[in-house]
Amino acid sequence: MSELTAADFSAFLWETHGRRPFPWQQRLVERVLTDGRWPDVLDVPTGLGKTTMIDIAVFAAAAGVECARRRLFFVVDRRLVVDEAYEHATALAEALTEPRGPISASVAQALRQKDDDGPALQVTRMRGGVTWSWRWLERPDRYAVVVGTVDQIGSRLLFRGYQVGQHLRPIDAALTGTDSLIVIDEAHLAEPLIQTIRSAFATDRPQIVVGPQPTVITMSATTSAVQGQKVHRADTDEQDQTARERLAAARRLHLIQPEMTKKNADTVIATTMAAWAQTLAGGAQSGRVIAVICNTVGRARAVHTLLQGGDADVELLIGRSRPIDREYLLRRCYPRMKVGRSRTAGRPLIVCATQTVEVGANIDADHLVTESASLAALIQRLGRLNRLGKLTRADAVVVHDESAGVDDPVYGPARQATWQWLSTLTAPLESNELGEGLDVSPLSLRALLDALDPSVWQNMREPLPYMPILFGQVLDAWVRTSPIPYPDPPVAPYLHGIDRGSPDVAVVWRSGLVEKDPQSWPSAIIAMPPSTEESIEVSVHAVRRWLAGEETTAPVADVEGMPQVDTPSPDLSSRRRQVVRCRGKDNAELVDSGDIRPGDLIVVPCEWGGCDEYGWNPTSTSPVLDVADLAYRGGRPVVRLGPAIIDAARRESPVIGRALRDLIERTRADLADDTPPGVSVYRKEVQRIIDLLSTEDLENPLPLTRNLHALTRCTVTFTNEPACAVLLTVKGGAWVGDADAWGSSVTAPGKTMTLLTHERAVANRAEEFAVNLGLGPVLVNSVRAAALWHDEGKRDPRFQAMLHGRPPRVLRGGTRRELLAKSGLDPADRAAYRRARLISGYPDGMRHEALSARIAHLHLEAESHDVDPDLVIHLVAAHHGRSRPLLPPITDSAPETVHIYELSAALDTSETLDWDAPRRFATLNQRYGRWGLALLESIVRLADIWCSERLEEGTT
Repeated sequence: MSELTAADFSAFLWETHGRRPFPWQQRLVERVLTDGRWPDVLDVPTGLGKTTMIDIAVFAAAAGVECARRRLFFVVDRRLVVDEAYEHATALAEALTEPRGPISASVAQALRQKDDDGPALQVTRMRGGVTWSWRWLERPDRYAVVVGTVDQIGSRLLFRGYQVGQHLRPIDAALTGTDSLIVIDEAHLAEPLIQTIRSAFATDRPQIVVGPQPTVITMSATTSAVQGQKVHRADTDEQDQTARERLAAARRLHLIQPEMTKKNADTVIATTMAAWAQTLAGGAQSGRVIAVICNTVGRARAVHTLLQGGDADVELLIGRSRPIDREYLLRRCYPRMKVGRSRTAGRPLIVCATQTVEVGANIDADHLVTESASLAALIQRLGRLNRLGKLTRADAVVVHDESAGVDDPVYGPARQATWQWLSTLTAPLESNELGEGLDVSPLSLRALLDALDPSVWQNMREPLPYMPILFGQVLDAWVRTSPIPYPDPPVAPYLHGIDRGSPDVAVVWRSGLVEKDPQSWPSAIIAMPPSTEESIEVSVHAVRRWLAGEETTAPVADVEGMPQVDTPSPDLSSRRRQVVRCRGKDNAELVDSGDIRPGDLIVVPCEWGGCDEYGWNPTSTSPVLDVADLAYRGGRPVVRLGPAIIDAARRESPVIGRALRDLIERTRADLADDTPPGVSVYRKEVQRIIDLLSTEDLENPLPLTRNLHALTRCTVTFTNEPACAVLLTVKGGAWVGDADAWGSSVTAPGKTMTLLTHERAVANRAEEFAVNLGLGPVLVNSVRAAALWHDEGKRDPRFQAMLHGRPPRVLRGGTRRELLAKSGLDPADRAAYRRARLISGYPDGMRHEALSARIAHLHLEAESHDVDPDLVIHLVAAHHGRSRPLLPPITDSAPETVHIYELSAALDTSETLDWDAPRRFATLNQRYGRWGLALLESIVRLADIWCSERLEEGTT
């Protein structure tokens, strides 16, 4: 138990963020450390720092309280524009890396694991369309904060992670479903997820507990208590001066109901909102920020178009945009609208947005124009207005579309009910002059809500979807990740309910895909694996209609799981297109657009349009910018020296663009003369480009500059692609992994490692992880044994030949001290891998884990070990994500005899399938729980990856 106490929290927050806690935050810390449990519900008004839950959770973990968890998942059901929670967590992690005082130093020391050279706290985002590293947490024993959406976190929890290769899904499930604190913001929008989590773990009753089950906390500014729940509220915060300013922030609400018909409603609403935005913006030098929040992407775009060419700067913020595009956009406009900015004279800024700014967007508007919506949505939108309470007057104009009635496509009857209730409090305006309006400060709103009859309050909520019951049989199907069963139950209904529109797919645009030769697309895309940073998530049906060239008028909301008018067209078969579906860095296939499924990541040619600088725009036919070279890929960028990067460089720096163009021209000339430059030449060229930039560019770099920084120690691969002859990568770039024979058997180029050295290193590291996670002796021993034998199948002479890049006839025999576990070939050189495999004769698709498991069985029979034998064999067989429950059935047409000299034994390689594996897998899931077994697998797998990347050498 740490010596930290609740009294230290104030100093901790001051040292990490430069402020003192609000009363509700301090009381929550005291409650958790004293009672040893979390509240079920956190009821705190917008603007009072709900993201400080991150600091509270981390502090509780460092204090050693039993209810604390190793990983915090902060769930927001929005495609956030400015992810305040992520930025907040990042600032906390940085403060713990270089502590500014004794308390934060104590917290960092308590969190950091022995021999961990990484951060005390790891922070990541779990977003469709945002950097999603295949290995988002390097160690299972490291403390972490993860910010994400319902889809991204929920799908991973259920072993069906969206845009995650099937062989990586058990790791994601283990780290999400064990030792985790799941905090769900605006929980009224995530009821299906909450019910699913509770049902899932109610059916998971392991005989041996491996890791604590998740703890769920819901929080909202619009919550209503449920009987039996423990609720924590900001009851006494008015006594704090800063909190009192925010709670009493001047906000006046005005109702506008223009005359319209159903036919002209879209035009009238957009025109009315644009006119009020111009009015509230004031003069040409007012410096005001006006937020215009619409219920659909189409309406936000319409208002944005109407406002062009006036006295104000106008920006469009929608959630369905590529994160890379969003980074450039926010660099341009966010400083002008963020909380705490200096309000000075200058051109006003009008920000047209969707629901994406309702939660987590730390913006502070001077005035607000919004469509009518459900009460909860309106309260969230008001939270972006006069956020700190510094203005003496801030107006909110609510524009109502009466033609939609109770059939509103986004909020249903809740929108009309909310409007009717507000109309009883203040009459709609009958002129263009604003009156006194309704006081809607947080304090006034709370008083209004407290006086509401529960039935009235319920009518103003979005209707709950039908939520299916999660049975154990469904979970048993989901844990089978390799091979995936058919039919495979979809996870979307368990995350959002059944009547919530169609789930999303991620769309990536790439240049250089020759439309007359679609068969060449998959190989071109594998040469540069897609990243979620370059993708947009859009509903399945919307993508299919767009690909078919069908004009769509259905309103599309900008949040996950909202009801949508999103039905498929009657027949699109005659207008289907082919696209590339990617399921892992080496798995790209050409599919018909009608075969696209929820959770897919598809790649289409840039020439097809569908996206602009603001995001998804199915009406646009202009070519889309290829931004693959701008993706950071978790610190391992890949840059193609070709036309695409020149186009991408234009938006960032003319200096970079000219320098790259010169480098490409020189490279092409050298290649034409068969004299390709060496690696050192490219490293010097990249450094020269960096040196051309200003200090300001380097202090806060945009994506391309950031990637070039990482590439100053690049490796170089020459390709046969006509549009790109050279790839610059960082230590294998996006190709390093553990899911295939190649990615699992390479280290840094030119470096090799013997089988004995690597297996001992992995065993030592896996044992350390297991001990740090508090596992019992038998489990620690089992994990160590599995790690010690996990790569024994690489004894196969053909596998050794593949690692050496030589024919197997010259590589016969050898002991663990002589055999290789890791090749020195470059993981980015896919052509070298293909050549090595063909020369070796190793059967295509054959898994070395099968032979490893058989050798492990021999060890267990010949030696005495205090282990769970079934578990050891399974961990060996599953150490690359297969064998859940079966390894692929591969026929070895030319079997080899593999000698295990230490045991005076030999095995024939013809036996590649263990038919006892399904029985063993089912038994282990019952014994350790579905998520517990996945965690044990993850310990071995992450130890393997850790040692491979760091070239760790094991000792006896």
